[in-house]
Amino acid sequence: MILPVITLVLIMLLLGGVMWVGQAYRMLRMVRFNLMDSWTELKAALNDRREMIPYIVAAMPVNISPILDVLGNACDLAANVEGVPECSRAEARLSAALNKLFMQLDTEAPIETLEILSPLRDRLKEQEMRVMLLKEAYNRQADLFNALQLGGAARVLVSLGLVLPVEKF
Repeated sequence: MILPVITLVLIMLLLGGVMWVGQAYRMLRMVRFNLMDSWTELKAALNDRREMIPYIVAAMPVNISPILDVLGNACDLAANVEGVPECSRAEARLSAALNKLFMQLDTEAPIETLEILSPLRDRLKEQEMRVMLLKEAYNRQADLFNALQLGGAARVLVSLGLVLPVEKF
């Protein structure tokens, strides 16, 4: 008589554990989907920023060609990387090359060139602000995803290798 009761209790505990882990997996999957959506938006904004560079380069005087080569290489690298850490480093190089280009332009370029570049620089600034906001949103999603992996049933999924932490941008 006691054996069926023990069996029933064990089955209920097993089902409860499976539901507990299943709920954690479902939550992690939902947050992972939001994280991938944020990553897609960020990559699109970064791509939009890279698409502005040829217009900026076309308005440059010829005597700045060494910096344009560096900018072109940084742009190519940023367009052809995979993964969050690699993309982050490549975009940092591209931003540094753009800043160096604009610093040199501000000191050496004639006023006509600066006037031509002014609307492009304004658009680029707006796009960089959008990238910054999307980067912050992605990083918040990554923090949330990684924090959820530290709790209860999610640790089971992490220990089994079913869920892995993600890198921030």
